[in-house]
Amino acid sequence: MKKIIGVLITFFFLLSCTDVLDKNNLTVFGGDNVWTSETMTAAYLNNIYSSVMPGWPYNGSDSDEATGGNPGMNSFLRGIATIDSWNNWQYTVIDRINLFLSKIDGTPYSPEKIAQFKGQALFWRAWVYFSMVNGYGGVPLILDVQDYKNPDGLFVKRNKTSECITQIVKDLDDAASMLPVAFTGADYGRIDKGAALAFKGRVLLFYASPLFNPSNDPTRWQAAYSATKAAKDFLESNGKGLYPSFKNIWYAERNKEVIMVNQFYKPDHYVNQAAIRPIFITNGAWGANEPTLYLVNSFPMKDGSTFDPSKPLAYDTLFKYRDDRFYATLTFNGGVYNTPDFKPGEKIWTGFTSNGTSLEKVIHFNNANAGRTGFWQVKGLDPSLDQVNINFGTVDWVEIRFAEVLMNYGEAANETGKTSEALSVLYAIRQRADILPGNGGNYGVTASTVSSIREAYIKERFVEFTFEGKRWNDIRRWRRFDILNNQQTRKAVLMYLKPGAQIPLISDNIYDPTIWSRFTPKIIDNIDNPYKFNVSDKYYFYAIPKTHLDKNANLEQNKDWGGTFDPLQ
Repeated sequence: MKKIIGVLITFFFLLSCTDVLDKNNLTVFGGDNVWTSETMTAAYLNNIYSSVMPGWPYNGSDSDEATGGNPGMNSFLRGIATIDSWNNWQYTVIDRINLFLSKIDGTPYSPEKIAQFKGQALFWRAWVYFSMVNGYGGVPLILDVQDYKNPDGLFVKRNKTSECITQIVKDLDDAASMLPVAFTGADYGRIDKGAALAFKGRVLLFYASPLFNPSNDPTRWQAAYSATKAAKDFLESNGKGLYPSFKNIWYAERNKEVIMVNQFYKPDHYVNQAAIRPIFITNGAWGANEPTLYLVNSFPMKDGSTFDPSKPLAYDTLFKYRDDRFYATLTFNGGVYNTPDFKPGEKIWTGFTSNGTSLEKVIHFNNANAGRTGFWQVKGLDPSLDQVNINFGTVDWVEIRFAEVLMNYGEAANETGKTSEALSVLYAIRQRADILPGNGGNYGVTASTVSSIREAYIKERFVEFTFEGKRWNDIRRWRRFDILNNQQTRKAVLMYLKPGAQIPLISDNIYDPTIWSRFTPKIIDNIDNPYKFNVSDKYYFYAIPKTHLDKNANLEQNKDWGGTFDPLQ
């Protein structure tokens, strides 16, 4: 749907309101032609898309994937978050969706068109509510257009989390029943039935996970299994599956792995990739997703075995014989960086002389601010962008891809005792990464019990979905802040040129041991000095910000933040 984000119509600014407690009369703006013109109705819906459709997430520094900026650790990771540190109160969008839903049945369009419009709006209402519920727990469920003339009716209490999940699932079930199998042509990219089923699986997996299910209620896991399997089976029956090349998922547009997508295109819907480029490409921007040593060490070897971080740092331990996802996700000293700023054969180098000053006089060498970890993101990198055009990327963002649907299903299968199904998913994911099957055909997976397979999924999701905006919420839903806190710090590997050694040429190959031998690699123990991981258990659920509590006396604060509301109910 190439025009989905670019559509801007003046009356949308009038339709916007500022808060659930500060209402305008939405019905007086725009006129009846909004609901009698299919073009105007579609434009209204497109505005909802543009408000909530996710784009490329440059947030690796919000977890243990990467660092970025200075300081690199946010307030949650450092243990100093306040009640105002997370504000995701999206009732302005809920108002727009509810107004749309209140009008659409009365429009003069065909039943098929009305169903398509309605199904998309229901999906987005579920999407927006879940974006709040997965952070706060239960929130006020507002399902109809509120009467601005009745102020008392605007001060709504929070619903239980269970009530919110029930409504979210209902909206997604209703949406799936109304939406087509796929949108094609100019409508490609709109939410279809497969996207609704896939998102329902994500919601129920989250609800079954320890964050919301500390007692491990098996009925929630069964619901998650049924939903994720239904999504997987439906998508497979309609031609979806794992795309053979992990690297090219983001470059072969409209491939079979794409389930939900934000399309970036010329001339008016670009993506700015300056945040993930090294400083010599962006002319001064900090790299937002500079991979940590922990992430680098987490990728398996080509034979599927676990990387051994105790081995001495060397080119043939750090950079050789890793699975395909390693090279499709990041690059390193002596590696390639596929943009027009690099000529064929040129390598990316960063390093320091023995006295600590940056290496100079060699193209593509850079200083500490440009390569704080010694690694850079390449996943989703638009290879057409040079310094002049850094703001004009056109690589699509795939919000839901089939690999997630598959792994959600596998994780739920494991928790419901279906070991063979859970393992078969891990094998498929690793086979696509071109990991060798080995004599046992298990692609290096040695787990066999529920707990060990669970740990295997935690590790596999980390590398499969690196820089796709999933890591922090995965850690939250597993209630595994210990994964962060046990690391204590984010580490890096910097290269120091040995005294008298010749600076490598831009064409020198890192896999040449004589080139590597010119350097002394050094592990930097804390690239966010002096900050360390200190994530508090109270952050599993966020606080309702003060601005919303002040406007609505009926809102209860979460109990871990001084209130009485229990997000587990």
